[in-house]
Amino acid sequence: MTKRFAQLKRLQEVAELALNSELAKLADIKREEEGPRARLRQIEEARAERAAALSAADGFDMASLMGVDRAWDKWADQEKRQALRDLARVAERREAQLELTRKAFGKKDALSRLAERDH
Repeated sequence: MTKRFAQLKRLQEVAELALNSELAKLADIKREEEGPRARLRQIEEARAERAAALSAADGFDMASLMGVDRAWDKWADQEKRQALRDLARVAERREAQLELTRKAFGKKDALSRLAERDH
């Protein structure tokens, strides 16, 4: 084993550790998306349930008559917008992390090719 090859192997190990670190950060960010996505699903499910309840009602719905339905719908819209903003922030961080992960992969791949060539 030549000195250059040994150095490349050490650099390759460091690059692999760096890649694993970037991949772990990416996985963490991906998990953060679950909260806003779940919130969006809950809101849509609640709206579907309310629509089903209204269609099953015989023309008399106390919540609609008292105006609570409109207030709830306004609140649901606000919650949906907030969940979408949260999701957008996470997506922005995910894209930045993807770039870092791609660079780490490129370094690892380049060092692997150099090590193969020198071996």
